[in-house]
Amino acid sequence: MINSGEGGFFCTDDPTLAAKAVCYAGCYEKLIEQHVVAPPKEIFDAVKFDTPNYSLRMNDLAAACIRPQIGTLEARIAIYNERYAAIVERISGCAHLDVPAISPRVRPVCDSLQFNLLNFNGAQVDEFLASCKRRGMPVGLFGSTENARNFVNWKYSPHAEPLPRTAALIAAAIDVRLPAEFEDEDFPAMADVILAAIDDAVAVA
Repeated sequence: MINSGEGGFFCTDDPTLAAKAVCYAGCYEKLIEQHVVAPPKEIFDAVKFDTPNYSLRMNDLAAACIRPQIGTLEARIAIYNERYAAIVERISGCAHLDVPAISPRVRPVCDSLQFNLLNFNGAQVDEFLASCKRRGMPVGLFGSTENARNFVNWKYSPHAEPLPRTAALIAAAIDVRLPAEFEDEDFPAMADVILAAIDDAVAVA
């Protein structure tokens, strides 16, 4: 929602995590004193020699890119959510997919759509993906060997035990981007592509 390339925001009530984030950002020596909000010095001193400095500080240019976006944030959220609601309504009658309900405890920003293909085998999932791509709208599969969200691909954090239920869940979990730069009339067309791809996949024996 707020994009400046490098840079960003980190919100936590854990002072140790905050101190480490400051270190990662490159606040070596006494540069921590330049932070308006920072953990106590003693917490910083406890972690600063064990935390690498990646020099990821936000610069003036990145901040300049962010400031105008703050003023339009609410309007953009409203557009995202209206378009999400429209596409979900259009596909909601399909018996072969399920869109998980949004928890009432959160305020969503629906810049993407996720749904599960129901009772599809591997060949049908593959056909759904291929059909979307043929129609000019490639979508993501959470269980893909190329997807960063697939736990199997996390070589930096290998799972200690087999996770068959998780693997089964993401094997038919689809991710669809809802780009802000699209026009309102594009989203019904996206829904129609999804429904047509479902029909193609159902036809696969």
